Amino acid sequence: MNTYQLSTHIYLDSIAECYKKIIIINQMPKGPLQSYIRTIQNKKLSPFQSNSNCCPEPACLFAILNPKTGDLLCMNEIATLFSFIILNGYTIQYNLTKIMLKSTEKINKLICYISI
Repeated sequence: MNTYQLSTHIYLDSIAECYKKIIIINQMPKGPLQSYIRTIQNKKLSPFQSNSNCCPEPACLFAILNPKTGDLLCMNEIATLFSFIILNGYTIQYNLTKIMLKSTEKINKLICYISI
C-alpha cells in the first residue's frame, strides 16, 4: 500500500497574474491520479521568503489537475478531487490524518492522507 499526503500550496499564476491556493501531493502517485499530476516549479512568492539549508523546500511540486478542465485544481474544487479519489479506488486515511492534525508537530497546510 502506498500512502500520499495532500496539502495546499499558494501558487503564483504568472499568466493570470493571481495567487491560487492549489492542491499538491507529496510524490508521484500510483494509479489513475498519476494522469492528473503536473510538476511545477516551487517559486518564491516574495523576495523575503527564505529557504533553510537544513530543511530545504523542494525545487518542484506535484500539483493536482482538475480532471474535468485540466487546470491546476484549486482548494475550492476539493469536492471534485474527493469524488475522483473515491471513484478510482483510493482510500482516505482518516485515522492517520486525525493523528497528524492533532500532533504537536503539525504538518503545515495538510488536507489529508490517501492510499491505494
